Amino acid sequence: MPVALMGENFNPVRRTIKNNKIFLVTDLNGDIAGGNPSGFGLYMDDTRFLSKLELKINDTSPVILSSSSEAGYSSVIIGTNIIMENYEVPAVDINQETVQIRRESIIYGAYFETITIANYNLFKVGLKLELFFDADFFDIFRVRNISPSEKNNAKKTVYEDGKLKFIYQDSTGATLTTEIVFIEEKPVTIDDGNVIFEFCLDTSAKTEIKYQINLKSTASLPEKLSAYDFNEAFEKAVIDDKNWLDSSARFLSNNEDFNEMVTRGSRDINMLRTNAYYGEYIAAGIPWYTTLFGRDSLIAARQSLLLNQSIAKNTLGTLAKFQGKENNSWRDEEPGKILHEVRFGELARSNQIPHSPYYGTVDATPLWLMLLHDYFKWTDDRDTLEKLWQNALDCLMWMDNYSVKINGYAAYIKRSTEGLDNQGWKDSWNSNIHQDGSYAEPPIALVEVQGYFYAAKVKLAELAGYIGENDLKSKLLQDAQKFKQRFHNDFWVEDLNFYAMGLDKNGDKMKVISSNPGHCLETGILDNYYADLIAERFFTMNMFSGWGIRTLSNEVISYNPMSYHNGSIWPFDNGIIAYGLAKIGRVDLAIRATTSLFEAARLMRYKRLPELFCGFSRIYKRQDPPVSYPEACIPQAWSAASVFLLIQAMLNITPDAQNHELRIYDPTLPLWLDYLRIENIKVGNASVDLEFRKTQKSLVIDVFNKKGKLDIIIKK
Repeated sequence: MPVALMGENFNPVRRTIKNNKIFLVTDLNGDIAGGNPSGFGLYMDDTRFLSKLELKINDTSPVILSSSSEAGYSSVIIGTNIIMENYEVPAVDINQETVQIRRESIIYGAYFETITIANYNLFKVGLKLELFFDADFFDIFRVRNISPSEKNNAKKTVYEDGKLKFIYQDSTGATLTTEIVFIEEKPVTIDDGNVIFEFCLDTSAKTEIKYQINLKSTASLPEKLSAYDFNEAFEKAVIDDKNWLDSSARFLSNNEDFNEMVTRGSRDINMLRTNAYYGEYIAAGIPWYTTLFGRDSLIAARQSLLLNQSIAKNTLGTLAKFQGKENNSWRDEEPGKILHEVRFGELARSNQIPHSPYYGTVDATPLWLMLLHDYFKWTDDRDTLEKLWQNALDCLMWMDNYSVKINGYAAYIKRSTEGLDNQGWKDSWNSNIHQDGSYAEPPIALVEVQGYFYAAKVKLAELAGYIGENDLKSKLLQDAQKFKQRFHNDFWVEDLNFYAMGLDKNGDKMKVISSNPGHCLETGILDNYYADLIAERFFTMNMFSGWGIRTLSNEVISYNPMSYHNGSIWPFDNGIIAYGLAKIGRVDLAIRATTSLFEAARLMRYKRLPELFCGFSRIYKRQDPPVSYPEACIPQAWSAASVFLLIQAMLNITPDAQNHELRIYDPTLPLWLDYLRIENIKVGNASVDLEFRKTQKSLVIDVFNKKGKLDIIIKK
């Protein structure tokens, strides 16, 4: 769901760092402007614990020289001064670019910042460093401008024992505290949230200001991670980062841009991993969706299976704990249903919004089953399969008994007064449309959801065979086959030579060319002939921008390249389509989709794919970069993870841990890759390194460091 843009000073350029439940969003200077409409702040549990953090030196703002948050959990910002007054000798100004201001910050159970001031003048300088703090304790839904408009209760500001505290008691009675602790150097003045340090620096001298911010709430358990100071936080974060890299597959190619893109994807996935008291999961995206989601977390985990399978296991288990138990209209909850989103801020805890959790999604439940199957095929983890088997049967029960609303097809309609109108992945208010631009009325049966339901039943049937429930296996396969037989006639639009986006409440087809049917390519619900037709259509000029496949054709009346879902480009959407293209034997088109996203990422900061970007056509002669979308989450889980699904697609890798096999059929490297090595690919209890090399005659595949029982099956 898109964020409402409000306020004249919205800044789309955000710098983010995160570790576990805590994340920080600032401008490139490292500042949080007071009253900003851009989502800047320090957050935990869907609450903004710091809404203002501004730095000034001698009443001026530093000039930014460099700003990096590449590590994900820490940042380094280097700035300098403009011409400013010298508080030591007022008659002599301090020349520009003679004082360095270095800000280093890290999150590890708390927020730590060290500010280093260095004097490069040939004389002593008198300096005043001011820090401006405030905390509004807004719920993230208020920050996003989509929540009830009631004002927060009053907070109080206290300074005692070297600690500045903002204390807030919310409407549920919970007490939230932002505690700022000044270490070593103490302020000379504190006035409300304005903090002043004064000092003199000799030539070539420097000084450090250190503080940490502790976030406390009686509504939640303490943060699991902890560190004594900045140095310990940094050491622990580096160790955690190394452990992640060591446990994951590693990728190396001859293309440095591609190497950076892959490394960025892995680091962002690690950054978004969260270990909460109720379980581990991958958060959907920063800043708006830094919590457990159904659809987003499941898709990101599934895309990441080549990289690291632990994400899938943890996501499956955590979502199973929240599986629907009752019929609750307020939360759109039904027995067996997998949640859409869970929140822990004041609005959810006071029941002003239904996200405690909220279940308004039609696709998370079949996606959970698809992930369970694919995780098992990679790992042969029978303990997890057996532990979650009843949850799988409950998912099937929901699919059979609750989701069917239009002519036997899975559909949705909201029941909650504060719920989502649209409950597929394109969940903005105007995303489901007819050819004339009118909005489809619910219940709506989306085309991709039918593909998910079909695939979920086929995959669950295979799992039932492993469990020994052969009667269930037979029934599921029969149901899936009957479903497939009638699907084509009900969704195919003859005059478009394409599948409808969906069916509305009357069973009328939504006759627009969209990316939705692309999600069906991998599911097996499409006959080969029609799968190939829509595959080709995705790369015509009205759907393919040059940077990727659009969500909506530019020939549709509702097309808007700057919209959230009606013509923009979503990397995860392209990744799923590319994976499906490989599954139907169109690796050539999968390579084309991969190439477009790679070329887009090359021109983005850190080679990082955002949540989405605008769908404007690429003009090759001008060498214009892709156009950013202002409210996009960066990083976003399923965009980061899409890199690994794209690799799996172009190499056409299929695991079969039950038979101790890794199958590679018709692998291809794009023109811009001559060499790709993947180390530590895990299948079951085995692991292997693979190397793909282009020669003048063919693509050569070498196998190294095979550990455990595993056969590599290669067909070209």
